[in-house]
Amino acid sequence: MAEEEKLKECSVFLVHYVPDAVRGEYLNIGVFLYSPQENYLGCLFTDDFRRVKRFHPQADMDFLRELQQDFEQQIEEHSEALPSYLNWMEESFSNLVQISPARTCLLRDPAADLQALFDRYVGARIEGPLPVDTRVRIKQRLRLSLVRAGVWERLERNIPGARWTQPGDPFAFDFGYRPLEVAGKPNGHIKLIHALSLQRDAELAKVLVYTMDHVRRREPAELTAVVEGPAGPDDPAAVLSQNILQEGGINIRPVSLADEYARSIHQELVV
Repeated sequence: MAEEEKLKECSVFLVHYVPDAVRGEYLNIGVFLYSPQENYLGCLFTDDFRRVKRFHPQADMDFLRELQQDFEQQIEEHSEALPSYLNWMEESFSNLVQISPARTCLLRDPAADLQALFDRYVGARIEGPLPVDTRVRIKQRLRLSLVRAGVWERLERNIPGARWTQPGDPFAFDFGYRPLEVAGKPNGHIKLIHALSLQRDAELAKVLVYTMDHVRRREPAELTAVVEGPAGPDDPAAVLSQNILQEGGINIRPVSLADEYARSIHQELVV
């Protein structure tokens, strides 16, 4: 059985909406799924706010709508210490939003199975599965592929751009590595990787081009931008970002090919 097909022991946490802690009545509004084997923590929250409104007419809809984005950002910020973050969540959320004790389950592909768990415990989302269209989601999908390819621990992470630009530069590349040197091949130079959304991150695309210009002045280097997918002709924001990257000599990879890309990195790092 291939490695990615083996069952992985995971922990499922249900997210309860508890408007009255005294009465203790709650509504399941979300799910967290943690796979220690893949260093993966995913979350999915309801977008059926009519159901929440029926349960609690005074519910703060703006607060609930922001939960998905807020928790995704927190997961990204704690990606290097997910067990500690989970412990903190379990100990800290005891009011309006509460986290259930962990339930153990065995899954073949935790990231893909998150939707089915959500449907089981919370209910189908009105707008269907979340699209991989934000930098946070693209980076999480990329990170999962790098873990599965066995290269996660071999990568340098959060590489400061100030190494090549100037002190105080707050930008950092997501990942980077130097391929093993093999006779007759132009390798050994640094290869950098960064996730972004073509549709949402035009300013980030400009930062990447600016930073890579400084990197290349110091040493041979490549940058691959992992994005949600090719820009469509009817999406001017995405076309703009794509053109900026291409004109800056930056490689573009769709996140749908993240597994293939991660395997190619493995071939460069393993003799």
